[in-house]
This record gives sequence, C-alpha cells and structure tokens, in this order.
Amino acid sequence: MSSEDEIDRLWREHAPAVHRYSRRRFPADTIDEIVAETFCVAWRRQDDVPADPLPWLLGVSRRVGANVVRGERRRRSLLERLARQPQPATVESDDAIQAVADALRALGEADRELLTLIAWDGLTHAQAAQALGCSPGAVKVRLHRARRRLALLLDPAPGAPTLVPCTSTPGDVA
Repeated sequence: MSSEDEIDRLWREHAPAVHRYSRRRFPADTIDEIVAETFCVAWRRQDDVPADPLPWLLGVSRRVGANVVRGERRRRSLLERLARQPQPATVESDDAIQAVADALRALGEADRELLTLIAWDGLTHAQAAQALGCSPGAVKVRLHRARRRLALLLDPAPGAPTLVPCTSTPGDVA
C-alpha cells in the first residue's frame, strides 16, 4: 500500500475521532486547522505512526492544538499592543507622497542610502556607520547635510538657488 493510500485510510478511519477530541478541548474556530495539521504531521512522520494509530493521533492533536492556541494568544497580544501604539500621521494627499518620492530620487545615492537606513530601517547612528563603513561622527555630519538637502528639495525657499544633488558615493564623507 502506498503512503498516500495509508494516509487516506488514516483520515477516513480516524479524522472524525480526532475532530471530536479537538472539539472538546479547543476553540471551535481552530478545530479544522488542528485536525488538518494533525494529519499533516502523520503524513510527515509516517514511519512513527504505530499499528494502533488513534492514541498517537490524539496525542499529536493535543500538541498541535496547544501550539495553535498559543499562536492565537500571541496574535491577540500583538494586535492589542499594536492598537495601543500611536497611529502614524496621515499624509494629506498622494501629491505629498509623490513629492517625497521625487525628492528622495533627486538626492544622491549616498544621501538616500543614509536617510533610509536611519528613517526606514531604524538604525542608530552607530549602526548606520557600521553598515556604511564610516565613523558615527561622519554619519552625524552626513545625516545633517542629507536632511538639509532633502528639506530644500521638499520646500525650497523663494529665490533660493537650485540645489544640485550630492553625487558622493556611500563610502565618501560628505
């Protein structure tokens, strides 16, 4: 008998019992997932399935169910923590998003890399310095200059000269 035939037989003979067992122990919205995962484990561990498989399947179901319940608890906890987080400021329009994207593209590669490492990737000055292969002091200076260039691109002062993007490479000190 092939392994697929054996798993099909296990399913036909024991899925109702595994379902009943799981229904008594776990929340109703998790039962289908637990039963399915129980038989996935049986399929992966076919060599471990004993001659009398029901007790073994119920033990697998108990462990799978405990994992599912823990996972659900972690998801709820994460959602609660996220709900308590301050909401990000909303951008007023697609035009503002486009303006920022255009300004970032207009910056030199080194400025863009440094700004995104700090703002998007959340690196500290020391971490960004390590990533860029320079000192934290150089990062501080380069970041100040990059922010100034970005600000000028986003809101140029009336009559201000056109800003020329920085063309330094990531390893250069601006």
